[in-house]
Amino acid sequence: MFFKLILEAGHVGAGKSYDMVRYFRAKDIVSVMESALKTPRVKKKEGGRCIKLITPITEKEYLAGKRTEAKNPYLSRDRL
Repeated sequence: MFFKLILEAGHVGAGKSYDMVRYFRAKDIVSVMESALKTPRVKKKEGGRCIKLITPITEKEYLAGKRTEAKNPYLSRDRL
């Protein structure tokens, strides 16, 4: 299964955040939630309150989303 998530991300100042869109592939929604909570830059809030939206998507949408993520320098691990 493929999912699109909107997550609350941080590191932009005390008490401030921004919405980050990420794409996940997992066997079920519980696995997606566990992966999302371990994602770098995501706010660490109790009960998974950092997850604003989880939407099932098609494989085509997932692949397009991953290409978009790869172009985003903020999400890249290779960024200096």
